Parts: sequence; C-alpha cells; structure tokens
Amino acid sequence: MEPLLDSNSVHAEIDKLLLSGQAETAHEAEEIWLDSHLPDLTRLAMELDEDSFRKHEAVKLLLSHGSRPFEDGLP
Repeated sequence: MEPLLDSNSVHAEIDKLLLSGQAETAHEAEEIWLDSHLPDLTRLAMELDEDSFRKHEAVKLLLSHGSRPFEDGLP
C-alpha cells in the first residue's frame, strides 16, 4: 500500500503549481492541489486518528477553504 500523504510536502507542491505557472494565485493553486488530492484526503480520514487528522497540513488547508461557496450555489 502507498504511504499516506506527507504533511510536510503540501505547501511545497502548492508552491510548484505557482512557480510553474499552472496557477496564477495562491488560492487557485490550493484549489488545484485539493482537487487533485481528494482520494488522498479521504484516505487520511479513514486511516488517521482524529487528532492526527486535524493536525495534517492537507486537512488544515481543506478546512480553511470550507464548503460555503458550494453550499451557496445549490438550487
């Protein structure tokens, strides 16, 4: 089985998206990163205890984005 997502690599990968020009803003880079790592985030939720899950940088990033724009867009 593949190792869990490394908490320390989250921001480095977001920086790469910015530096490569794949994203124009930090927010856009974070959203691209989150979209491409949804399976990893799901796996973290299933395999980590609650405390470790909440401390993981990817989870902090996900929670900082919230779901309000999605909820507001529902009919």
